[in-house]
Formats: sequence, structure tokens, C-alpha cells
Amino acid sequence: MRPILYHYEASPFAELVRAAFGVKGLAWGSLIVPNILPKPDQTRLTGAYGRTPVVQLGADIYCDTGAILPALEGLPGASLYPAPLGPLHRMVASWANGPQFFAHVGAAMGGMTPEMMGEAFIKDRQARFGMDIPALGKAAPHLAGQALVAARWLSDTLADGRAFIGGNAPGAGDLALYSNIWFVKAVPTAAANAAAMLAMPHVADWFARIAGFGHGTRHEVSADEALAAARAAPPAPITGGVDAPHVAGMMAAVSQEGTKDAPSIGRLLRCDSSGITIAREVEDGPTVHVHFPRLGQVVMPA
Repeated sequence: MRPILYHYEASPFAELVRAAFGVKGLAWGSLIVPNILPKPDQTRLTGAYGRTPVVQLGADIYCDTGAILPALEGLPGASLYPAPLGPLHRMVASWANGPQFFAHVGAAMGGMTPEMMGEAFIKDRQARFGMDIPALGKAAPHLAGQALVAARWLSDTLADGRAFIGGNAPGAGDLALYSNIWFVKAVPTAAANAAAMLAMPHVADWFARIAGFGHGTRHEVSADEALAAARAAPPAPITGGVDAPHVAGMMAAVSQEGTKDAPSIGRLLRCDSSGITIAREVEDGPTVHVHFPRLGQVVMPA
């Protein structure tokens, strides 16, 4: 089954997934969505989840890279959790995409002017995440320093000659670290910060090795084609259970920590350490299963 990626080009988390497609050598459908709300082509399946990226596999909808990469692991191609690190790649990725991501936001965007960001983008990020442009500018030197520490740690890890953080094969941890640096490198006003990170011994070569995998084989798809793919196949069977205090079958609202976005509401099928799944009835469409990682999500009775 060919995955469909809901994304926009400048999203670092989308770049992480595009790079994962490259590592696995996958063909995939590209569905471009705006970088601000509303995103009707996406939210008609996710419910209200408006962050980027989302990956669709038939009638299964995966939100957040913490749910997307484990889903991609089941598709043909190289493992995203190769030995010897295996599941430790998830821990590295969680750190890189958590506290270190905000450091890289500062390193990437701290030097941008409001005019460069655009009024609509600023209003969206202020309303959803409380972004404070003056505060970000003041904190930018500190945040860039934090991001540089991550590059130094990466350099130290690669100092013994290994190609990737776990050895000869790239994994989810590499991809998360890569997407952070990619984000900084993509912003012209952050060129000095990107150069400092890539100047760390071994980091530029490591970055080039990951970029060299490319993005797999991309095909543009429409929202109607994506909806047809959801209608064409039933959701995959659920594995896992529902941990207390939640109850299987309850109507649940799933939202994300640190955002004011509306929750996605559906019938709770799974809520354990492996992730969260709700069933949603799409208006004039199929039943879909919407999947989230467990970390970073708030589950409440609907």
C-alpha cells in the first residue's frame, strides 16, 4: 500500500518523513497542505489534527512522526530502528524532536523579521502555540547555543568512524537529528548557525550521507484520490489495549500538549505505551482509524 504524505515543503518534520521514505526506498503520494490552518483536506480525515505531517495508509491515518515512523517500519525496505540501537532510536528521536526542536526553531527563525514570516503565519502560530516573536528574537542566541551542543554531541558520537549514530545503518534517531539541522540550513538568515553546526567534525559528512538517500519516489495526489484510498481498504486490525483510567469504546478527545488546536474526537480503540487510536466516521466517507503516539498527547472523555 502506497503511503500518502500530507505536508508542505518547508516543514522539518515532513522532511524527516520524506527522508524516511528515501531510506526505505518507498514510492509515496504527496498531498500538499497549507502551513497554517485551516487544512480541510487533512482535517476531514484526522478530525481536527492540523499539525504537519500526517501519513495515510488506506483508512489508517497517522499523526505525528512518533506514530508515522513505527507505521512505516512495517512497509518494505530498510528498518528505521536498526540494530544495535533498535528501540533506542525512538528515545533519541523523542529528544531531538522535543526539547531540541525548540532550540533549533530559535536557531532557524530567531533572526527572521515579521515580514519574512508573514502576517498570516505569525497569527496562526500565536493563536495555536503562543509564539512570541520579540521573545524568540531575544532567546535566539541562547537557543542557537543549545542547538550547537546537540551538534557537538552528534560529532562526538561519530568520532569513532561510524557512518550513523548506531553504526552502518541510519535510523529514526539519525533522521530526527538530520531534520533539525536541515531546518536551520534551509533558512537564509540562519546561515551562520547552520555553518557552525556543520563545521563540527564528521557532522557535514553524516548530513550528506542521509541527504544522499533522497526522498524515495514521489507522486502528486489529490484530496479526492486520498479519500478514495481511504474508502478502498478497511483499517488494519488493532493491536494493543486501553489502559486505565480510560475504557475501550469510550468517546475520547485527543489533543496535543502545548497547543490550542481543537481535539480529534472518536471512539477509543487503543491507549497504551504503543500509542493511541480512535475510530472516526468521516462525513460522506469511510470509517478511519486515526493514530497518535502516546507521548505528547492528552486524552480526555469527549
